Amino acid sequence: MKNRTYNRKKICVVFLAALGIVIFLIGRMVYLMIFEAEYYQKKAEALHERERDIKAARGEIIDCNGTVLATNKTVCTISVIHSQIKDPERVIRSLSELLDMDEEAVRKRVEKVSSIERIQTNVEKEIGDKIRDLELAGVKVDEDFKRYYPYHELASTVLGFTGGDNQGIIGLEVKYEDWLAGTDGKILTVTDARGVELDKIAEDRLEPVPGKTLQLSMDYNIQMYAQQMAEKVMEEKQADGVSIILMNPSNGELYAMVNVPEFDLDDPFTLPQGTVGLTEEEKQDALNQMWRNRSINDTYEPGSVFKVVTAAACLEEGVVTTQDQFHCPGYYVVEDRRIRCHKIGGHGSETFVQGIQNSCNPVFINIGLRLGVDRFCDYYDQFGLLGNTGVDLPGEASTIMHQRKNIGQVELATMSFGQSFQVTPIQMATTFSSIINGGNRVTPHFGKRVLDQDGTVAETFSDKKGKRILSEETSATMRALLESVVSEGGGKNAAVEGYRIGGKTATSQTLPRSANKYISSFVGFAPADDPQILGMCIIYNPQGVYYGGTIAAPVIGKIFENILPYLGIEKE
Repeated sequence: MKNRTYNRKKICVVFLAALGIVIFLIGRMVYLMIFEAEYYQKKAEALHERERDIKAARGEIIDCNGTVLATNKTVCTISVIHSQIKDPERVIRSLSELLDMDEEAVRKRVEKVSSIERIQTNVEKEIGDKIRDLELAGVKVDEDFKRYYPYHELASTVLGFTGGDNQGIIGLEVKYEDWLAGTDGKILTVTDARGVELDKIAEDRLEPVPGKTLQLSMDYNIQMYAQQMAEKVMEEKQADGVSIILMNPSNGELYAMVNVPEFDLDDPFTLPQGTVGLTEEEKQDALNQMWRNRSINDTYEPGSVFKVVTAAACLEEGVVTTQDQFHCPGYYVVEDRRIRCHKIGGHGSETFVQGIQNSCNPVFINIGLRLGVDRFCDYYDQFGLLGNTGVDLPGEASTIMHQRKNIGQVELATMSFGQSFQVTPIQMATTFSSIINGGNRVTPHFGKRVLDQDGTVAETFSDKKGKRILSEETSATMRALLESVVSEGGGKNAAVEGYRIGGKTATSQTLPRSANKYISSFVGFAPADDPQILGMCIIYNPQGVYYGGTIAAPVIGKIFENILPYLGIEKE
């Protein structure tokens, strides 16, 4: 009886345990099939699906008139799927021959066990078509896009270029990456357990979304002409480089930015002739130097062009008037320092107007000392010189300036005529624009609008007008003074018949002074009474005659002579 009861209890325990296991298994199945169905479905798809990217076409970059400056050309990406290759030796032989690759390098990738192995990207379409025609099992030829620049060296430091993955590296290409990039698509194929594609099941495609078109304020014709002028003067003066900026001083739109020597955007990793035998580090440094946009990445001593800033601040503050008289003996003594004028014998007696026309250092030292350190620094800040301009290009350098507490009378004297500190060319052009446009700070920019594929406007970049930095009265006075510099003073070589031109020349010496290297520059604007264009030319280390009024002013004068009628600005 006892044994029968004991066995019955054992049977019940086993039964309950078995029932518990069955209930657990059923519960687990229900959980996996209902609540985790999506997760495991994706896992199953991942095992049986292979996906390949379809590159999106990058958005074009066009000038203000619609001329295409950056576009795409069709190339191919060659890949292999290891599990689908039937004749590996033929694949290796054919690909190494057509792609001009080392056979061992191809073999290593063909024999690698992976879902998909990329052999080469950016293959010319003709080569891709030849590989496709061979119908090699396991070899995939996917069409791709490669950036193409129709005008090669035009505005290379501004436009920038893309890398192997079609992503922007420098210039506008990287600044507007989010608009230009687009979204890649995908090709989905179904395979069996061995990874072989199933013929009777159609491919799924997720179509790529092309990038948007970026329209610039740059004008191809103006940029091309300015670049030709820069190359001409660089060759004539055997200079290290030439930069030219052309912009609308009223709203900051940039029409052209030249930094010669430029480089070929379709071959950006090839250094100029004469740069051989470099280490990898030296080569990268040389490439970085070649890609630099001197107008925004580098600083320089502005020299006498900066006298425009000193004059505007002193007129605004009331420490000088246009009728004030000065005397220049050829130097000015500040503390224990004798600072000379560029005219060794001096200019003698002169008015403030004549002081600007003659670009007389003692006159500007005098008014700079009248203004004083604190007020000079306040105006320097008010004019926006301590910050960046906000130009829509990457890598803008900052002003190099003394700390206020370290500025003595000698430093103030040299700063008043543009020495002992450094600014970028774009900063100087922008500040000059703000002084002559009625006194409003502007933001220099190339981006004008973004267009969809059908040409509709997706985004407009408004002209950012900043705070007032100067009264309209002082701005009008500065325009008149600077017009007299061209009509009667050192800027005569920038004069254009039938037009009222204003401007200022400069010649500064680079550091160390003992190297006897100079920077010649000129900033001009037209028409003088209603500025619609501002031009800056900087010539780095010219040989022979190096005065800005002699070699830089004629460049801007010649540019204005040709582009003012083009812009619809009629002669008076």
